[in-house]
Amino acid sequence: MKKQLFALFFIAGLLFASCDEYNDIPNGYIETTQEDAITLVLKGYESSAQGFSVFQPEGFDAPFYIMNKQFVGNMYEFAAAVEPRLDEMTVMPSDLSWQKNADILNGKTYWVRYASYLEYRYVKIRVADVSGNNVSIEYVFGDIQNRNQNANLGYDKTSVTYFEMPALNADYLYVDHYATYAGVDVFNYAFEWDASKNHAAWVAFSFDDVTCKDLFDRTDAWDVDPELPVEMQTSNDNHKNDGFDRGHICASEDRVYSLDANQQTFYFSNMSPQLASFNQGYWQALEKVVQKWGRSIPSVYDKVYVTKGASLNQLLVNFTGEKKGGDGFYPTTDENGFTKGNLACPKYYFMAVLSEKGDTYHAIGFWVEHSEYLPEQPTVEELQAYVLSIDELEQNTGLDFFCNLPDVIEDEVESSCNVNDWAW
Repeated sequence: MKKQLFALFFIAGLLFASCDEYNDIPNGYIETTQEDAITLVLKGYESSAQGFSVFQPEGFDAPFYIMNKQFVGNMYEFAAAVEPRLDEMTVMPSDLSWQKNADILNGKTYWVRYASYLEYRYVKIRVADVSGNNVSIEYVFGDIQNRNQNANLGYDKTSVTYFEMPALNADYLYVDHYATYAGVDVFNYAFEWDASKNHAAWVAFSFDDVTCKDLFDRTDAWDVDPELPVEMQTSNDNHKNDGFDRGHICASEDRVYSLDANQQTFYFSNMSPQLASFNQGYWQALEKVVQKWGRSIPSVYDKVYVTKGASLNQLLVNFTGEKKGGDGFYPTTDENGFTKGNLACPKYYFMAVLSEKGDTYHAIGFWVEHSEYLPEQPTVEELQAYVLSIDELEQNTGLDFFCNLPDVIEDEVESSCNVNDWAW
């Protein structure tokens, strides 16, 4: 999205250009070399001040255009062809052939690849004529290839396509929350609710140049989640006298850029029954490290994506704690791993974190035992002891993290992790 916006801002910023509407300058006098070819005049070859237009057909979310007598576009790549006609271009170029720009030469043919996060769209073009400020082209649409085999597609909520989201589970209920910042609705966080466990399967959010801000204090605005059906809602009654903390999944300190953003973190749908020494010690220390990464925007990262949750596939069964909770009770669970208030009590907690800086991505996972005896003020080495790759975390949880990343990026960042990629 940021790359798309950059391209649009660039075009809008050509102060002396008279920008014509997209693709509204057809040229019926161009000789076509394929039966279904479309013709078009692009402006801007000699100077954008003499007129400027772009190539952006329906279905393409960003344009390519002329700059310095080349075809360029932030979402596009070009591969020179040897064939003089479009109907003779039948063999797709290899991955090694694609370039970020293409020289505009009379009579030259090119393959064009538009890369959205989810798919590749292909176009064949021929430069039919270069005359003054105008470049006449003919073009034919080619194939559309799925670039992401496991993305969240076919849902009516845009937030499911964000990078922080795992692949959705049809057995769970998806809920997203938006908060207000400077009068604008901002995506706050989302989760999937497992009604059989009275617990979120995961909670996902991100730090960007807005949500990384630290402007408000903790609100303690405990409340039921109004976006959950009444029959699925949990409340304070589910957490009473059970010996566990009401442990945030998306931490209060994760969302302090606006008042209602923080208030939403106090919905009981965002709570998990956590051992007090775990919640207030090791887990909080790990959260602070991730918050440090998230608040290093824009100097270190452009964006940090976070998915947090607990092992609903592995619960703390027949447990009796040795340390009383803040309510004066010893924490206990039954033979099924549920608390007195009928909440699933996880045996492990996890975080999956993805950083983005330009075209560079790094990912790291944490898989932490839910224990009373972890260090309450852990060292960096003690935090790193629970690091694992996203692939390994997926094996433990059964979740598919960062599924909306293009597969080529996802495969690379999830297969391994390096603690030295992160500022501890």
